[in-house]
Order: sequence, then structure tokens, then C-alpha cells
Amino acid sequence: MINLFIALIAFIALVWLACIYLNFKNRNNDSHCGNPGGSSNKFDYFLTIFIDCILYIPRAIYSKFKKPIHVDAKPTSSSAIKVAFIGNYGTACGIATYNEYLTSELKHHVDLRLFAEYNGDDRSERIPGDPAWVTRCWTRNQHPKSDLIYAIDSWKPDIIHFSHEYGIWHKAYFFTQLVSTFKMKGYKVVSTMHSVYEHVDKLVSESAVPNIVVHTDQGKITLIKKGIEQERITVIPHGTKIFDGTGDNPELLPALWNTWNSDYTIFQPGFLFPYKGHSRLLKAVALLKEKYPDIHYIIQASENELSMKEHDELYYKLVIECEELGITGNVTINRGFVSEDVLLSLIRTVKLCVLPYANHPEHDVRAASGAARMIIPTTTPLIVSGVHLFDDLEGVVPRVRDDFELYQEIDNIFSNYEKCSTEQISKRKEFLRNTSWENVAFLLAAYYRSLV
Repeated sequence: MINLFIALIAFIALVWLACIYLNFKNRNNDSHCGNPGGSSNKFDYFLTIFIDCILYIPRAIYSKFKKPIHVDAKPTSSSAIKVAFIGNYGTACGIATYNEYLTSELKHHVDLRLFAEYNGDDRSERIPGDPAWVTRCWTRNQHPKSDLIYAIDSWKPDIIHFSHEYGIWHKAYFFTQLVSTFKMKGYKVVSTMHSVYEHVDKLVSESAVPNIVVHTDQGKITLIKKGIEQERITVIPHGTKIFDGTGDNPELLPALWNTWNSDYTIFQPGFLFPYKGHSRLLKAVALLKEKYPDIHYIIQASENELSMKEHDELYYKLVIECEELGITGNVTINRGFVSEDVLLSLIRTVKLCVLPYANHPEHDVRAASGAARMIIPTTTPLIVSGVHLFDDLEGVVPRVRDDFELYQEIDNIFSNYEKCSTEQISKRKEFLRNTSWENVAFLLAAYYRSLV
């Protein structure tokens, strides 16, 4: 009896240690989306398998007594096609914003359920503000994602659609194992690869998906060059929110009262990472200050709690650069994630928005900028760099390839403001018509029909 008791205590201790190890091993890395760090070795692989075996019995017992996940069965549309959409929702993240805008329109075309990531440490299936068709049932650190599989299986969709970003699926097998499971169960599987890189290591995730959606032609070309079959790839543009007018007849939001009392204000939203090009723009501001003494550069620096070390390092570096360039009084750095209303207020009160992202092989991503799509629906002029993130804006707004062109284009807009603003307006309206969320949802629904 004593030996049995000791064995039970030892087993419980072993399970406890295994849970601690997996919690440590599966934590998010501290790198930015698209550049996950770390690698595994054979010892790590076999240790994980061993621990999974230890936890098999406790997990099986837990699953028997766990409360079933509720999935609302009320249809979101009259469509016969049932789509299970997997992604984050309602959190401070650009991908979550994308998912929210897309699914709000998509639910009118297909019977949709969004199987969302939990909101931080809150394990509620639904939080205040979540619509009835959202079910929260997984976290990016959890493996295997048994609750997600169970919830989708209980609803029996026709199509499972992943909203993929490398920072969310930061360990490749977290993603590929799910794809494998759903394919084995006979579901049609689709994944929107929001970020496409030339990196060959990303092929382990890309090649696992039978049906891939990308946002740009360049994204498709890059995948084909890496060996993905052309017929597996479909281009559907990143949507753009229209704040005024309709999808067929969009209107641009006009400028607000110039509370800065300056005609030479520049605004840049986005995460505080080196490749965003803040240092490039600081140098341009220093040169432009000679011609426009009251020039002011406002940075709204979004942050991710998993990357605070990198954010802090860059922030203090920018502060020092401002001092060295003699432009401390010409630069404001606001740190933190802000609401859409705050962003629009900043965009509509400044004279110019600039996204001067730098060319860097680690971040040369074939994708579509969400930050640019907050600016395009307004009349505020925009300048972007030549990185592939802005390929779909070619001919819509000026694209600059180097620091000298950046300086020249800012000077050109400040010197010929009315002319430059008018030139962008008509091009932006056409862009909005082509990329409205209504149009994107329609294209995606048609794509689903081609698969079933």
C-alpha cells in the first residue's frame, strides 16, 4: 500500500514537472512576427515525445470530464457552405483587426464560425463584445490544440480557413499538426499566409497547406519560385475599411482642424521595430529642418509585450539620435497601442504620413500594409518606401527607393501641397473600390464555392 502511495506521488510529481516543462517550452519567443527564433535538436524532440506520453493519461481523463465547448448553431447566412475561420480576434494586433473586418462581411456570404484565440489569460469562450458566432477555444502556447479540434469537429464545417501569421504560429508544428489533423478528417483546408518571405525555412508551413491565399501577385510569385504549385495559390487582396461613402462610391475623410498649427507635420504609425525606418526619417527631418524650421515628426509606436526589450532598445536609440541630429524639439514619440479613433485623429490633423520602411533581407515580406490602409481612406498625403509590403500601392501613392528620394518627396509635397494632395485623391478612390471589405468578402466566398 505504501509503495502504491509512493508511486502515485511520484506520478503526480512527474506530471507536474512535465506541465512546467511544456509551459516553458511552448511559450512565445520574444521576436517579432515573421522572425521566430530558436531551433530544436533531437534530444529536445524525443524529450517532448516522452513528456507527451506521460501526459497522455491525465489529458484523457481531463477530456472525459471537461465541460463541452458550445458552438452556436444559428446560421449567419442562408448559404449552405459552412466555414470555420481560425484566428485571433478583438485583441491589440493587426491580424486580429484584419480578422474582425473580414469576418464581419464574410458572414453575410457563408455560414461562418470564428474559432478565436483566448483573450490573454482569460479562458472564457466569449468575452464582452464578441458576437454569437465567435467561440474562443485555443491559445498559441497550447499544444496539442485539442479543444480547437473538438469544437470544430462538433460543428462539422465544409471548409477550415486559417488566418496565418508566423508570430501567432510561432512553432511550425503547432500549425502543421493541425493542418494534418483536419486533412485526415476530410475537411477542405485553406490558409491565408499574410506574410510571404523568400526564406526557404518557411516552406515547412507553406507546403503543408493544400489551398493558399496571398494578398499580392508578388506573394504568389515568391511561393511559386520556392516550389509551391501555382494552382494551389490564389490572390485575394487585403481589405480596406471605407469610413465614408460605400464600397461602390467611396469618399475620403477630409482633414480635421490643424491643432498642430503647422503646415509641416509628419506622422508615422506602426510597431517600434528597426525595419520600420524611423532612423531614416529622422535624418530626413534633420535636413528638412533647414528649410522648414517648425517641421515636426510624430511617431505613434505600437508595442507588443513579448517584444518590450526590442522596443525599449530602439526607443532609447531614437532619443539619442534626435539629440545628435539636433531635432529633439522636432520629434514626438508616443508609445503604446491606441484605438482606431485616435489613429484617425492623428492622421487627419497632420499634413503628411510617411511609412519609410527599410529594405532588410530578414523583413522583405510580400504582404500588404495594414498601417497604409488606415491612411488611404483619408485625404492626408502618404509616402511609402519601395519594400514589397507596399507593392499593391504602386501608382496610388509615391514610393521612394532611398534616403535622397525620401527627402525629395517630402519636400515636394510640402512645397506643392494642394497639387500633390489632389493627385492622390482620385487614385485612392479607385483603390478603395477594388479593396473594400465587401469586395474582398465576395471574392473569398466565390473562392470557397470553387473548393466544395
